[in-house]
Amino acid sequence: MDQGRVAALDAGRALAIVGVVAVHLSFQFPNLPHAVTLVARMGQYGVQLFFVISAITIFMTLEIDHERCTDARHVTLRFYIKRFFRIAPLYYAAIAVYGLISYGAMRSGYERAWILGTHGPVDILLNVLFLHALSPTAINNVVPGGWSIGVEMLFYMIAPLLFFAAMNRVRLMLATAVLLALSIATLHVGDCHGALDCQVSNNSFGYFWPPVQGPCFMVGMWAWYGFRSHLLGTSAVSMRATWLYLVLAVLFAIATAALGVWLARSHAFAPIFAACGAVAFLLFACSQSDAVRSWARSRVARVIRQCAAALGRESYGIYLWHFICVYVTFHFFAETFRQSDKDVSLALYAVTVMIALVASYGLSRLSDRLIQGRATRLSRKLLKQVDACFGSSR
Repeated sequence: MDQGRVAALDAGRALAIVGVVAVHLSFQFPNLPHAVTLVARMGQYGVQLFFVISAITIFMTLEIDHERCTDARHVTLRFYIKRFFRIAPLYYAAIAVYGLISYGAMRSGYERAWILGTHGPVDILLNVLFLHALSPTAINNVVPGGWSIGVEMLFYMIAPLLFFAAMNRVRLMLATAVLLALSIATLHVGDCHGALDCQVSNNSFGYFWPPVQGPCFMVGMWAWYGFRSHLLGTSAVSMRATWLYLVLAVLFAIATAALGVWLARSHAFAPIFAACGAVAFLLFACSQSDAVRSWARSRVARVIRQCAAALGRESYGIYLWHFICVYVTFHFFAETFRQSDKDVSLALYAVTVMIALVASYGLSRLSDRLIQGRATRLSRKLLKQVDACFGSSR
């Protein structure tokens, strides 16, 4: 696979994690210039960019495994092992770490809601089982930001089925239609309580749960099957197509902002527009025109590329641990942030985002060495055993 295309996915992950960190810190700066606040709030749609990249990566790896494995059960089992050991170890560590933080805060006299929402043992168990996206009290109260992990893990459950359905375009379209119909019906009956017209509130259970966010994965899946050769770098892209992707990315970003940030009129549809914008951005990032190649050879571009690659590789760990930085800044500097004027707020905000990214990157590297590295080695051993049990490849 062309390394430039892998770099494009890392660039997408880097953009997504910067946006997520930026939006979570922006609430501590009430005096930011209005335009900066609007741009920062767009960072919440970095999660949909993550979803799209995840879907593309999933179907890409499933396709690679299917090329050498003769049995669908073999492909499926390999997929579940790799995904579990990629996500679960760090997430379980996050459950423990944020549980200790919450306990320590309560013992020190702070309100529990300042750290996490109210939750109990059943909610923790649902997080351990990765079923927390189905519960209003478990979805985002045990691990901050854990709702996106819950939604993603539920998609992993059906990803192999969708992959094998994609062998036939008719079945793929049918599966897509069924999943979208289920999402609409579940949203209609659940969050809308049977009403024909209802509004899904931002950052509510209705916004977080799978019927609203699930279609983003479908967008990513169709991006893979529709633009596979482009994403893999096996087809040439004209300058006209490159600019078209950029224009589409901007238009979808504006539509997302209008629906979810500026007007706040349709939070149920904003994630889908964000996912479409994410696909357009990735296609633009994969484009390799002469002008892009020339700029990519500059020193500034190399530094940006290296930073993006580093953030992209550690995006999962940064996502889990950056909330610690958010808590620390809120506890020690909230009053200073609130009292600063617009210019000072902007400078403090930029510095705080940079520090939070660096600190959470360091925590991610540490957790990778202590936890994820061991989990990866264990998963490789299990994969070898699985391969030996099936004993057939092509």
